Amino acid sequence: MNNNLNVQKNECNCNIENGKKIMEMLETERKRIVSELHDTSLQNIAHFVHMIELASLYIDKDPARAKMELNSVSKGLHNVIEDIRSTIFNLRPMTFDDLGLKASFERLLDFLNADRDYIMDVEIDDVSCETDDYFCITLYRVVQECLLNIKKHSQATRVLFHCKKTEQQYEILIQDNGKGFTMEEAEDKANSHFGLALIHEGVVLLNGTIHISSEIGQGTTIDIKIPFDLHLAEK
Repeated sequence: MNNNLNVQKNECNCNIENGKKIMEMLETERKRIVSELHDTSLQNIAHFVHMIELASLYIDKDPARAKMELNSVSKGLHNVIEDIRSTIFNLRPMTFDDLGLKASFERLLDFLNADRDYIMDVEIDDVSCETDDYFCITLYRVVQECLLNIKKHSQATRVLFHCKKTEQQYEILIQDNGKGFTMEEAEDKANSHFGLALIHEGVVLLNGTIHISSEIGQGTTIDIKIPFDLHLAEK
């Protein structure tokens, strides 16, 4: 009887701890989204409002200049719309609901290389959401954060993404040939935009392992292994 109570208590404590970690991840993600919207979309919109007000002053005296200003606003607003669409896409991809994990990974990689900035080496096994929605969402967020770091910070020209499915786990390898970084730089609070804490927390929640290696001028390698069964690592 006491053994059963101890097991239930340990499971309860584990659930509470996991719940706290999930809340911390959600809060980190919320702050990141707010920061992105404030630093890009909102500031750009405020700038375009100023440009429209300026164009209204020229509309009678210098129609050509007013038209030029409005054309610039139009192009800028299209870019803002794309930024907002990207933010919405990052929150939850529609393909994840409709087609599953593999298609979501493929779409995420297409988004990464939308401007054809990278030579891609992609291999994805027939991974699926056969475990549960929580598992797949968390795994997707980990991969998403890794790829967004490449897009935002790496200055890479080549990207490798391999997702293999073995009998017991997913094995994910992500490499780029970008500028790299030191672990001290990435762990510095001033450089928290690297998102390594969010990546590590996600892997820990899935009872997985992660190894990150990077050198200045040599790119970055991320090796992730996630067991299918969330309880596998505890047994």
